Amino acid sequence: MIELITQPLVGLIMSISLGGFFWWLKGYRKLRWINPLLFSAVSIIFILQITQIPYEVYKIGADIIHLFLGPITVILAVPLYEHRYDLLRHKIAIFSGTVLGSLSALSAVYILGNAVGLSELFIHSLMPKSTTTPIGISASHMLEGIIGLTVLSIVITGIFGALISPIVFKLLKIKTDIAKGIALGTTSHAIGTAKAYEISPLSGAMSGLSIALSGVVSIFWILLYTLL
Repeated sequence: MIELITQPLVGLIMSISLGGFFWWLKGYRKLRWINPLLFSAVSIIFILQITQIPYEVYKIGADIIHLFLGPITVILAVPLYEHRYDLLRHKIAIFSGTVLGSLSALSAVYILGNAVGLSELFIHSLMPKSTTTPIGISASHMLEGIIGLTVLSIVITGIFGALISPIVFKLLKIKTDIAKGIALGTTSHAIGTAKAYEISPLSGAMSGLSIALSGVVSIFWILLYTLL
C-alpha cells in the first residue's frame, strides 16, 4: 500500500480528483462560495501531511498538468474569435485597461513593499503576481526573484481576486460584462478568467484577451524597470 501511494502518478490522480470534486460541489450543488483551486490546494497539503507522501513525489505527477497550461491558453483564442466584433468595438477600453491595470499592479507591489520594508528580492518576486504563471515565471527570472514565491503570489492573487470580485463590482457599480472581464483578466489572470466565464461568455472572452495583453505589457514594464 505504501509503495502504491508513493507512485508519481498519485500526484496527477489526486489533483484531478480533488479539482473535479470541488468543481462538482460548486456547480452541481450550487455552493458558489467554494473556490475549487483553493479547496483543492488545502486538501492536497492536508493529504500529503497525513500520508507522509514526499512533495517531490507528488510534484512529478502534478507537473503533467502544468504541461497543459500552454495549450489551454491557446484555446482561449476560440471565444476571442467568436466575440471579435465586440473586441474591436471596445479596443481602446481594452488596451487602456490592460496597460494601466498592469502598471498599477506592478507599482502597487513596489510602493507597498518599500513602505513596509520588504527586501528588494521579495519585492521583485512579488511584482509579477497579476500575470499568468508562465509569464510570471519569466518575469521573475528577469527580476532575479524567487520563482516559488512568485508562483505562490500568482495563485493567491488569482484566488483572492476571484473571491472578492463580486463585492468590488457591486460596490463600484460595475455592471458591464466587458469591464468585468477586463478587470478580472488583468488582475487575476486564469483564475479570474474562470470567474469571468461564470458571469458571461463575453466577459470570459474579454478576460482571456486581457490575460495576454496585460502579460505582454507587464513584461514591457518590467524590462523598462530593469533598465532604469
